Amino acid sequence: MTQYGFIVQTIDVKPEADDAPANEVSKGLALGLNRLAQNASKGLKDLQGGGWEIASHSLTRVGKHMVVSMLIKREAPAAP
Repeated sequence: MTQYGFIVQTIDVKPEADDAPANEVSKGLALGLNRLAQNASKGLKDLQGGGWEIASHSLTRVGKHMVVSMLIKREAPAAP
């Protein structure tokens, strides 16, 4: 049986991003998302006994925040 859960984190989007060139916006988001992915990977090792992996993700902008929701999954331990 597969277990599922969600983790949600945010990245602040600077107000000047609205007028910045696309390559600058991409670079800033890539840095934030890479940092978030590294932290999530480390945290999943210890979450409720570990064994979790990110199955999917979604990005949503809410005002000055980029909300990143990640669907996580793991195989449930076998019943005794």
